[in-house]
Amino acid sequence: MIRLYLGIDPGLTGAVAAVDAQGHVHLLEELPTILRGTGRVKRELDPAGLAHLLRPITDDIAVALVETVGSRPGQGVASVFSLGQSSGVIAGVLATLGIPVITTTPAKWKKQIGLIVTDKEASRALATRMFPGIDLHRKSDHNLAESLLLATVAGQAVNALAADPGSP
Repeated sequence: MIRLYLGIDPGLTGAVAAVDAQGHVHLLEELPTILRGTGRVKRELDPAGLAHLLRPITDDIAVALVETVGSRPGQGVASVFSLGQSSGVIAGVLATLGIPVITTTPAKWKKQIGLIVTDKEASRALATRMFPGIDLHRKSDHNLAESLLLATVAGQAVNALAADPGSP
């Protein structure tokens, strides 16, 4: 059995990645969305689509690391609600599939992986170096890149805990 580490960058333009301890990528997809109406936010995360992506590898996933979400000054009510809803869908799908979850802030996981500059472009550049076989050339690939980096941090956390089971 392969142990996979899942990284999820939430949101309507988010992504999900699964990597193994050797850094092989087993899953890299944008989060699936569905149309929901004609208001400000026209799409929402597709729970069935996310479950469909994860179900084939569920038994191999050791842990999922999910970035926490929060509002920022100047962000609209509809987009904050949408981000919260996406986060809830992700939590529900992972719980339903029995996948253990760890949440982390962007600042914390980026520090753990050595990102000094924390903008999206820095994440894309680091992921391109760490995963040279993955095409992340588009500026919009930053969410794919961050999901790969989150999955890598998840693996590091599990391996550190296995090496030192007495640590918190």
